[in-house]
Amino acid sequence: MEWEKDAQEVVDNIPVPEIMKNMTILYAEKLARKNKKDKVSMEEVIQTRNDYFDLFGETLSKRLKEIREKGISDDSIDPQTELNKGPLLYQFELCHSRFIGCTRQVINVVEFGKQLKKKLEEWKVTEMIADKFDVPFMPHTLFTVSISACPNNCTAGEVKDFGIHGIAIPAFNPEKCTKCGKCVEVCIDQAVVMEEGGPVIIKKHCMQCGACAIECPTGAMSIAQQGYRVMVGGHFGRWHHIAKEVFKIGDKEKVIKALYNSIELLRKEAKSEEHLYHMVERFGLEPIYKNL
Repeated sequence: MEWEKDAQEVVDNIPVPEIMKNMTILYAEKLARKNKKDKVSMEEVIQTRNDYFDLFGETLSKRLKEIREKGISDDSIDPQTELNKGPLLYQFELCHSRFIGCTRQVINVVEFGKQLKKKLEEWKVTEMIADKFDVPFMPHTLFTVSISACPNNCTAGEVKDFGIHGIAIPAFNPEKCTKCGKCVEVCIDQAVVMEEGGPVIIKKHCMQCGACAIECPTGAMSIAQQGYRVMVGGHFGRWHHIAKEVFKIGDKEKVIKALYNSIELLRKEAKSEEHLYHMVERFGLEPIYKNL
């Protein structure tokens, strides 16, 4: 679709990674079609801005404005680029909270990604994988670490070698509750129901995302425990495998131990062109549970 000059200039000068910019372009063009127009005008650009700011909320919108004013480069805005720079045989996939945060963010994917990269460097994972493979390296050779900020798991950790996402277990304090119903409204898993005495959390339905606590205006809903869920042995493509859960919630130290055990299992047992899912199939989770 064509764009009016002033509208195009505004979009061209937004200092955000291309993936985010493309989303705003597509949204503005959708609005133009809805408005029966052949070109995108400033009207659609302004509406796009307002709609995204409503989605992000005040805190994230403020961060985005600061980025725009500073003119920060794509590499600085997208820390995943830096994590994956250089000749490596592993890669990190971080959810979109890596850009300016997320309203559902439970963990900081950027800082944890940096910490785990240091560990992979220390354990010489690239050299280990290189020495294992008897064929030229291809993108599917890479060992992938997936980190998502919440149980939405936007980086699809279930089909990655090592999947991590944030977990927030909610708790309810009836003394602070006004029965406003906000917790029920924001729970997309219908794990919170309003009863006579106030909201009740149905544990078997709760995905432990913390949304009810984040949105509660009085603090009646709070996060009782926060941590990381880990899955291992996922794979996509021709030999599709769903990763197996190592633990539902743990701290950083436990995640690092599980990652180390996974790497050591590959180092000791993997044959050429084998991935972690081969190890999980052959040996189960017992070697990864070791010393956790």
